[in-house]
Amino acid sequence: RNTQDQGEISPMDKVGSANKRRAYLFHVLLKSLCSAGRPVLLSFDDLQWSQSLVIEGMAEFIVNSMNSHDTAGLPGKICRRGLLVVGTFRSNEVKESGDLMERINYIKQSGKANVTMLTVGELTKVDTTMLISAKLCLPWRHTQELAGLVHGKTGRGNPFFV
Repeated sequence: RNTQDQGEISPMDKVGSANKRRAYLFHVLLKSLCSAGRPVLLSFDDLQWSQSLVIEGMAEFIVNSMNSHDTAGLPGKICRRGLLVVGTFRSNEVKESGDLMERINYIKQSGKANVTMLTVGELTKVDTTMLISAKLCLPWRHTQELAGLVHGKTGRGNPFFV
């Protein structure tokens, strides 16, 4: 039986409707937060493990949030200012020709958002000692042993774990 001939909506016609509603609600929420005059920070961590659909949605959101009419049909820009999107990924686990880098380049080329890439390297033992000394308010000589242990346990000074 063909439901289209009878004017009914088939389940295939509804594909993606939940995603569209979710995107619309997300846009409404962000627009209301940004219009309150307070900055908003969106943080996406470990993007190297994200599915293509998530990465594509994030890129489209960033580009379309600066259009005069966004994809959710809301008039005006979602956030004229006060929105900072931070995404982190492990560069050694991302291919230059992969989905993530393609979407980052898409955002850059759109000219709708500023994209800044920062590379965070490993901390040296001296860096780790200085950091621990500052946080514990102790002289360097009292934290060297602890800093050596922390440096070794965190994959040679991985700053995200120190």
